[in-house]
Amino acid sequence: MAVQQAPYQLLERDGMFEIRYYEPLILAISPETDLSGSSGFGRLFNFISGDNRDRRKIAMTAPVLNDLGQQQLTIAFVMPHEYQAGTVPQPKDPAVRIREVPARKVAAVVFKGNATPRAIARQRAALLEWLEQRHLETIGPIELARYNPPFIPGIFKRNELWVELKATAE
Repeated sequence: MAVQQAPYQLLERDGMFEIRYYEPLILAISPETDLSGSSGFGRLFNFISGDNRDRRKIAMTAPVLNDLGQQQLTIAFVMPHEYQAGTVPQPKDPAVRIREVPARKVAAVVFKGNATPRAIARQRAALLEWLEQRHLETIGPIELARYNPPFIPGIFKRNELWVELKATAE
């Protein structure tokens, strides 16, 4: 079964690095305890399974995002394309919040395998080095984007690190 993915326009590709343009995204966000998704993932899954004020089921999408730059780790589900900021059902759980992310340009590094702290650190360093070589400035934290369920073997998993790029005069 195909899962809807956050759409983007590919602006540039350089090996495992990409520059993309994303239209605004609507996210359901929860605090998370660790990258295994032991607490926040369950809250978000309950939310899309109908534990919301409208009792409406919401399709699962990809990627699942972790904001790696905050003191409190968060996990976010991207809402399907048909939802706008005012049309997403309101969560019952006060730990789940809805947020609109404005359109943005991001740099991404694509990698396979399990998103372990070691793999993330290695890919983060590679992405930041690539950005520095290209004299590209970033805004905000790095995000981990995961596209596969946990039961998929690591060699088949697709992961990415994203960071927003500072707008430049064109």
